[in-house]
Amino acid sequence: MRSILISLLILLAGLWGGYSLSRVDQELRVIYAEYTLATTDLGHINAKLIRYRTSVLRAIEADSQKDFESITSGLTERRAQIEQPIERFIKAANSAAVKRSGTADELRELQAVKARLTDYMATSEQTIDLIQQRWKATSPDEAKRLRDAAEENAAERAGSKFIAVTLELDQLLEVVAKIAGEVRDEADRQLRMMSAIVVGISVMLAGLVLFTGNTSSRLKD
Repeated sequence: MRSILISLLILLAGLWGGYSLSRVDQELRVIYAEYTLATTDLGHINAKLIRYRTSVLRAIEADSQKDFESITSGLTERRAQIEQPIERFIKAANSAAVKRSGTADELRELQAVKARLTDYMATSEQTIDLIQQRWKATSPDEAKRLRDAAEENAAERAGSKFIAVTLELDQLLEVVAKIAGEVRDEADRQLRMMSAIVVGISVMLAGLVLFTGNTSSRLKD
């Protein structure tokens, strides 16, 4: 009977240990997939956003319509490279298997970044439209007026909105880092608890084995 009990305890300890390890593994995968990679993507978004704005400013300074068209030909693709990671991040946060305490803050910051980014892109499109009109202008005065309007739009309206996007991205990074820290701490807590319980069960099983061996020896005597 004692042998059966010891075997059951060993089996239960193994099952529980396997379950706990899978939970820790899941949490570590979450840190990597949802947060480490996401943080890297957000860092890339900042760099791509700077390149996008630089291209718009270069388009204003273009000396010919051919140069303007060459500079702006890749803006649509660059915009997609900026917006798509945000959409993926929002989708991942909405479909997360495990909802954590910071998920609401994360989603709120993601939506704020998306709104600021949409606002900035719309203003940048206005700048491009003004420059397109410049190259179709029928007089030098009209062309100069349109270029000046584009420069003002890019410097003042788009400039302030660009700063707003970068500030929101910084806040989002802070939220993501906080949630990643919470997930890591939870994984560490589970691992410590699992280790303590495994040690306790091992000591108990060792005691039972010794007790069973001593009892068997006495019965034989």
